[in-house]
Amino acid sequence: MSHILIVEDDYDLANITQINLTHAGYTSDIAYDAASAEKLLKQNEYDLILMDMMLPDNTGDKLCRLVREVCSYPVIFISCLDDSNNIINALNCGGDDYVTKPVNFDVLLARIDANIRRFKAQPVEDKKQTGPLREFRRFTIDTLRRRVIQDGKEVNLSSIEYSLLLYMSENPETLLLYNDLYNYVWESESHGDVRTVMVHISNLRKKIDSAHTGIIETVRGAGYIFCDI
Repeated sequence: MSHILIVEDDYDLANITQINLTHAGYTSDIAYDAASAEKLLKQNEYDLILMDMMLPDNTGDKLCRLVREVCSYPVIFISCLDDSNNIINALNCGGDDYVTKPVNFDVLLARIDANIRRFKAQPVEDKKQTGPLREFRRFTIDTLRRRVIQDGKEVNLSSIEYSLLLYMSENPETLLLYNDLYNYVWESESHGDVRTVMVHISNLRKKIDSAHTGIIETVRGAGYIFCDI
């Protein structure tokens, strides 16, 4: 049974969320502020964190950065802030997903399930090449250790960035739609959420293609094409 930490200062929303999680088969703890969340994280192991962006003693993005220093649990932000800057900030600080209020609990439960499954999943064996190493012009993907090597050094990719790169590398010179990428990485429907994919792709580009050589080509309004073959 998966264990979830709810970080939310709205008592009613926190309790309703916990009730929905219980009905879905999860166990959960509630932290109504950042200090309580940090305390619970030291005491317990979790499979996922639901985090509000605005907390009485801190902001969710700052708390997420602290979380990322000590653990890699998936973090789903829940916020009433729906503008692109806040979503980009939340994902850049280490968030895995972003859900806006008012919360659609069917959507939230689908996102939770997908993120936990992704986090717990074991590396998939390479079905298109023999051996764990995939050689490309500008980098090598080690599927056994889930890492990327470029210029003799390991590139520090998040789990999501690695999964996106792996999927694109398996489908070179092919237009991968935003929803295709979301379905593969998060294993659920995107429900029109293209910004989450766009932010993670932007971060991936900065890490593997800082010279802007076009490893990942953008097809505006549609998706991306992987071109490093």
